[in-house]
Order: sequence, then C-alpha cells, then structure tokens
Amino acid sequence: MTIGRFTPAVLTVVLSLVASACGDGVSPCTDCPAIEGRYRMGFGDAGAPAECTQLGVDLPRNKPLDISRTGGALTGKLERVSLRGTVSAQGTFNLTGNAAGTPDGGLGSMLSLTGFFTPPVTDGGTASLAGTYTGNFTRAGQNGSQRCDIVSPFSATRE
Repeated sequence: MTIGRFTPAVLTVVLSLVASACGDGVSPCTDCPAIEGRYRMGFGDAGAPAECTQLGVDLPRNKPLDISRTGGALTGKLERVSLRGTVSAQGTFNLTGNAAGTPDGGLGSMLSLTGFFTPPVTDGGTASLAGTYTGNFTRAGQNGSQRCDIVSPFSATRE
C-alpha cells in the first residue's frame, strides 16, 4: 500500500526525521531544575503602551508569579491567568495561558513568558527568572473590540 507517492515505511522515516528536527535544541528534563516557587515580577523602566493604559492594562510589576512543577511540566498563575508550560534540563522555560473576556466588556488576556531559570548560587541564595513577557489584551465594546499588546523583558526573584 502507498500513501500518495510514499510507502508507510518511508512516511514513518520522514515523520521521525521531521519530529527530531523540531524543538529548541535543548534536552528533555530527566533531572529538572527546581524552578517551582513564588516570584515577584520586575520590568525595569519598561512601561505599557498608551493603548493598554486606555484599557486599564499595565505590566504586572511586583505581582506574584506562582509556579509548580511536575517533572518538566509547569503550571502557574500570574494575576488571573492560569499558565502551563515546560522547563528544560538547561533551565529554559515557557509558560502560556489565557483568560477569556466577557461580552459585557470584561478584559480578555493571553500571556506568554519565555526565559531562563537561574538557581541559587549558594545555600540561602535566591533563584531568579529572566526573559520576555508578552501580553495580548482585548475588551469587547459597543463600538467593536479594543486591543493592545505588550512585549517586555522581565526579571523575577523567588521569594
């Protein structure tokens, strides 16, 4: 039997090669870094664009980011948005999530955090995160939806 011009065996080999080429080049977690905990978000001098301020949206400066880990799988929460993602053995991580708005003008949010986890250097030291925060926000209105996007570098220190 053939599938198009490929036999099932050839198709299996091609799909295996494609799958192995995907990813960010980091190894999967078997001995994952202890990224879990509560972090406080910092953004330096960055600010939200004017269209975000008009929606009542700002960067979650000094807000808690809670992260839990099971193996390489992460769950978290930042403000009212539940997040899911992964951490690699090298400490790179990603977390994404969204919270739906409501038809009566409630704010819809889609958040993404990507970056790197730095463990404590010494006993009693502090772990930290650094990376990029992306927030996409929408609010339904009588005259159509309003929208704003924020992309900003962040750092966070574990409490």
